[in-house]
Amino acid sequence: MLGGATDPATSSLVPFSWMCLIIGGTGCFFLLPEFFAYLSLRDTFEEICALDSRTEVIRRRKEAEDAAEALGAGYRSRLLDVYRDLEIKPNRRWSERPTNSTKSMSWWSNPRSKISVMLPRLSALEKVEIHRALISITSFFLAIIAFESLFGGLDASSRSLNDMIIGNPVQSHPPPHIDPVSAVIALALTMLLWMTTPAKSIEEDVD
Repeated sequence: MLGGATDPATSSLVPFSWMCLIIGGTGCFFLLPEFFAYLSLRDTFEEICALDSRTEVIRRRKEAEDAAEALGAGYRSRLLDVYRDLEIKPNRRWSERPTNSTKSMSWWSNPRSKISVMLPRLSALEKVEIHRALISITSFFLAIIAFESLFGGLDASSRSLNDMIIGNPVQSHPPPHIDPVSAVIALALTMLLWMTTPAKSIEEDVD
């Protein structure tokens, strides 16, 4: 039996290890089904694009277009190239330009974000309320970390999240200062905030 948890030299890492396990397990619970769904859609898409028969591609065009919609802009462009090669007329909603009113939707009001396209089965991400809440919460915590690291919070001193997690006495540091855990969290929040930006629209793939 491993004795790391009872070893005084490493016992302070136990809370951090449990946190990593919980975060990793939660991430796998949500992301693994999406990953396998992505592989299935990509295999279907590649199979249809590899067909030389115009009739067969037309017969399976809805299947191909649904897969391209879920997979993203690059796959839509590839499917349009297949249509051009086989002289198949694109879907009407893919070939018509949007009106100015729909084209100018803002980041705040457009729930069709990069993350909603990457995780199509999480339909909650396509709701405007969830989209705005995700932007607000992510921005709020990112601003707190930035303020604490750059200006030292209300008492003009930066504290280390790394010390809090591993159970060491929390030390104050003169700003600007950022500990490794805060840097990782800030990077993750920045990536999440970027993923809430609008995904490339279908019409942008059409020349």
